[in-house]
Order: sequence, then structure tokens, then C-alpha cells
Amino acid sequence: MKKTIVKMRLGTRAEFVNTLERINLRFSEPYWQHDRIFVPREYSREYSLPRISLRTVVYTPDEDAIYSLVLRRHINNRNLDYYNSTLVSDYTEAAHMLYQLGYELKAEFSRRRQELAISETVRAYIDQIDNVNGYFAKFESDLGDNDDPEAAHDDLVKTFAVLGVEGEPIQETYGEIFTKSKARQI
Repeated sequence: MKKTIVKMRLGTRAEFVNTLERINLRFSEPYWQHDRIFVPREYSREYSLPRISLRTVVYTPDEDAIYSLVLRRHINNRNLDYYNSTLVSDYTEAAHMLYQLGYELKAEFSRRRQELAISETVRAYIDQIDNVNGYFAKFESDLGDNDDPEAAHDDLVKTFAVLGVEGEPIQETYGEIFTKSKARQI
């Protein structure tokens, strides 16, 4: 699946949520997500190599956790991500397989997430990353074979502006943001 993604830091979460609620769009209840990000040895973002997340999601404390492998490959200078996800029944076995394939653990972090389906192809998220100040909003747009990722990216940036979110889109991954925040705290 192809996606374009725009991520922004929110001034205030409440203002963003209230703006969307005024047009009858409501976010889900918060749920917990934990990602362990694995990358190939000698990983560099400049080479557009894939990252694989071993993801745990818990929607409510009384339900079992859901485990999945998420492959994300960002194509630099195109605002395009290739994204694939599959459920995993054995978390430990999946982690061992990633190590055997030559991947290494790059980052590990948790977040609280709320989501909202804006349309059939566009989803919005509000994320609060553990040990990182503030909230982030992210729009993801699924792209068809003939969709222009640059045009879709520009539309998402304009949508943020219409909703009152100012600033430049964040290019860093959540793993990179978490790692930098953790380094400043030491």
C-alpha cells in the first residue's frame, strides 16, 4: 500500500480536537501502542531502506494485546511511503526472525493514540509519545496507483492549515523524536 504522511506538533490538543468536533468528526478513545523499530545493519534514511516495527496494540485493559509486523519504506524527496502490515501470533518468534534476517533494534517507545477516519482514504491520529513533551497530529492518505504523492502531501498540509495547525511538517520519525528526547534527559 502506498501512503503520504504529514505529521505536525500541536500547540494544544484540545483546540485541535474541538475544531474537528465542530464539523462532527470525533476521535476514538485513546489506546496504547508500543513499537520496537528494527532496521537493517548499516541503516541510513538517505538510502530509503525499509524499517520494520514489531507493534503491540492494547485498545482496552481487559482485552488481549494485538501484535503485528509493520513494514514502512520512506522514499526520500517524494513524500511517499510503502506500508504493509500483518498480524503476528507469536511476538517473541517474530522478534527472533527479525534478528535472524539481519535487522537490529533501533528504537523502542510507547504512545497513547487516538484515531479518526476522515474519509475512506484519509485517517487522522493524535499521538502522545512517552517521555516526549506535547502532542502530535498525523494525517495519512492512502494512494492509488495513479495518485500523485506530492499533490496528496500538499493537500494534507493545507488541511492542517485550515484546521489552525501552524508550523512546518515534521520529517523525523516518532522513533527519532523519542531517541532525541531521551538523549536530552540524560
